[in-house]
Amino acid sequence: LSVGCCRSVMDPRPRGLLRWWLHGLVAFSCFLMLTAVATVECNGQGLGETPSFLLVLAIAVGIAATFTEVWVAPPECSDGRCASLFLTWLNILDVGTDCLSAGAIIGSHWCEDSKLDEAWKQVLDQSLLPFHMSLWLIAALAWAAGGIQLFFASRVLDREDFASGADLMGFETLAAMEWELVNTDQDGGPDGVSDIGCPGDAATPTPAAEEKKALGAGRKFVLRVLTENLIQAHLQTTVLGLSLALGGWTPASRKMLVSVVLSLVLLLWKTHGGLVTMATSKEAPEDLGIMYCVLCGLFSPYIVCIVYAIAKMVAIFTCPDHVLNVTGCAEVDF
Repeated sequence: LSVGCCRSVMDPRPRGLLRWWLHGLVAFSCFLMLTAVATVECNGQGLGETPSFLLVLAIAVGIAATFTEVWVAPPECSDGRCASLFLTWLNILDVGTDCLSAGAIIGSHWCEDSKLDEAWKQVLDQSLLPFHMSLWLIAALAWAAGGIQLFFASRVLDREDFASGADLMGFETLAAMEWELVNTDQDGGPDGVSDIGCPGDAATPTPAAEEKKALGAGRKFVLRVLTENLIQAHLQTTVLGLSLALGGWTPASRKMLVSVVLSLVLLLWKTHGGLVTMATSKEAPEDLGIMYCVLCGLFSPYIVCIVYAIAKMVAIFTCPDHVLNVTGCAEVDF
């Protein structure tokens, strides 16, 4: 399902909605995480369970985001060039499930019978890592990392870079609409109004637009993929494995499994999209300066981390205690 980008460049509606949604996402993330911590139900030695109504709320907010995009990008203007509405829904749902997972991990720390931290320490003792950090603290930092992308979204919106702002917020169709404007010579029609993205309109990318889009893809890769999806995928697969080792399959572990799968799917999808954008940019790589150097330096370890995250997911179903270290299947003894 996709919608088109037919609208006037003078229409301020999508840009006003982006600012509204930015504040809404910040409040939504804080509310979900704090409510999950306060209402988590202790569940033996394993992971505590968050109320189901919070997951329903996350689904509903994702649907509201897609309806927002339908409102500003009417289906009758469809020409197949805009991003999927379904992907926007998944992005917002992913924000919600990450908040709920962080809340469940932090809340479980205060459950009297929970052994998650003790099991985590056993796993670390069998690994190559020379330090120990509590799971609840890692979960809090991972949740805060998601806020970094919203902070940068606010910064780029303040600079009138609405395409990058929508991209960082996960509004794929609105981002595509704005990239249509960025990538087009806006010669304008009568009264300076130019219709962009309607069937038959020719887009003429400019060198400045190509560079801006490539830099936007690099920013999206670092902020959305590295600091959000990759961190969450590793944290959640580890916690899911520990919870299974301690208490088997429970409603809490099944909810965590949903979040893990969603994080991994979006991780792979965003990686593919970012690489395609960078590869098809007409801007010479050396012209991207420090961003190009950073991406090159991160690429190899990033691929290793993706493979390791997928291996940890497989280990949940193949290792006796459901947890994988770099040295092999870890043992959890309680």
